[in-house]
Amino acid sequence: MQSTGRFTPALRRMMNDSYDRCRTCEVALPQGIAAFAGYASDGFPLYVGECCKSSMMELATHVYWWWEADKRVSPDTILWRYMDFARLVALLEQRALHFARADQFADQFEGASGAKDLKPRWDAHYLDFFRHTIRTTPGLIEPPAEDEVEREAARLLQELSQSAAVERERLFVNCWHANTGESEALWRLYCPPPLAGLAIRTTAERLVRAVGDAPIKIGKVRYIDFGRDFAGIHDRIFAKRKSLSHEAEVRLVTHEFDSAGEIGKSIPVDLDSLIASVVPSPFAPTWFTGVMNATLRRYGVTAPLRPSEILAQPFF
Repeated sequence: MQSTGRFTPALRRMMNDSYDRCRTCEVALPQGIAAFAGYASDGFPLYVGECCKSSMMELATHVYWWWEADKRVSPDTILWRYMDFARLVALLEQRALHFARADQFADQFEGASGAKDLKPRWDAHYLDFFRHTIRTTPGLIEPPAEDEVEREAARLLQELSQSAAVERERLFVNCWHANTGESEALWRLYCPPPLAGLAIRTTAERLVRAVGDAPIKIGKVRYIDFGRDFAGIHDRIFAKRKSLSHEAEVRLVTHEFDSAGEIGKSIPVDLDSLIASVVPSPFAPTWFTGVMNATLRRYGVTAPLRPSEILAQPFF
């Protein structure tokens, strides 16, 4: 069955929520065997293995799930986005989320495969892989000469490295913090006193619903010790340095093959779906809550304004 590459919002959500299990019969998928994402005869989205492939009438794509880390985010995961007041106004005015291009982040490891010190080990692994692939290509009448194998393996390794650099200029990211409650550390990082800032509270399910049919992946970030390990070559954009693990980040990612030099993108969102509540910074002056409330109502946002839990008082 030839894939059509057609993705509805419902299929994208199912792919985001799935990984190594057939969604029809709940059987675990065997590693090394692709899953299938597509549609039943009634248009219902499907994510199935070979076990239930017969129920699929339209194949959107094969899913080589074992190549990727498990990025699934539970729909009821509580997410926060901390920002200053100007960013809130921009969100309300544009009714859109801002996605920054991956190579514009301060973290130079965004989209990296690994640390430079470990590159010789990385190169040796992939050179061996490419050599084996070249020597065992189906249909060969006789093995290629060794110098030809070396040249072709070196070329493929160079292309692999170049593709990683180019990918950073084609991926656009919007970041959220996963936590059941507020983070005082992130308040101080994004809204340091006396800056008047705020946090938007939502859930993963609301966030996915808010972006509608935009071609977006949602996933939790893996935190890697780049002194020992690699991010790999698949979904590197969902890997960050272990020293940043306090961020507990969930990110939205969109891929633009022709970004035309853009360093950021605005993707429309439904504000009613997106915003569960808004929390003014605990470090903001008291008058700021009134300004926040008036601003939200001016833009037709009905989500409640909640006081920060950081302001709770102790007793002894």
